[in-house]
Amino acid sequence: MERRRSAALRVFFALVPDASLQASLGVLAREVAARVDGRAIPDANIHLTLAFIGELRPDRVDALRAVLHTLPRAAFVLSLDRLGVFRDAEVAWIAPANVPTELVALQSALVAALSAQRFRVDDRPFHAHVTLARRCTRRTTRTSFTPIAWRVDRTALMRSMPSSEGVRYEALDSIELV
Repeated sequence: MERRRSAALRVFFALVPDASLQASLGVLAREVAARVDGRAIPDANIHLTLAFIGELRPDRVDALRAVLHTLPRAAFVLSLDRLGVFRDAEVAWIAPANVPTELVALQSALVAALSAQRFRVDDRPFHAHVTLARRCTRRTTRTSFTPIAWRVDRTALMRSMPSSEGVRYEALDSIELV
């Protein structure tokens, strides 16, 4: 018998800031969304995607958990100091001007581990960014702001769940970075 599509999970790997930093980025998200006529990302959903897996059968989650636990565990500081918009995707973002080598190593190790386990991996170059707003209809103007220092200390396997109030994210598993 064919599995029903509703049984599938929508999953991704991400760096998730603590609640305090999510709240600070949420304030910026609302400011940017107002300027670009977009929809701000809710504070609790703010994250940096390392790898998007997409729809997945629940029986494959343990394989992703195993991948998560093989990743490098070096904590690092990410300086979010650039604002921009992906015009084709209508997404406003904040990103580091200089991507730390620890982030590059973490994301590269993740892609290699996923490929080794035969998970489909996006072959586009990795662009480290945190989405602040979606459905942006105007370009953002250069804004001066104090760079945001994020001490990255956790990598998570996340689940995306639709709800009546929009999408909500939940960590299925995570590892601490030290």
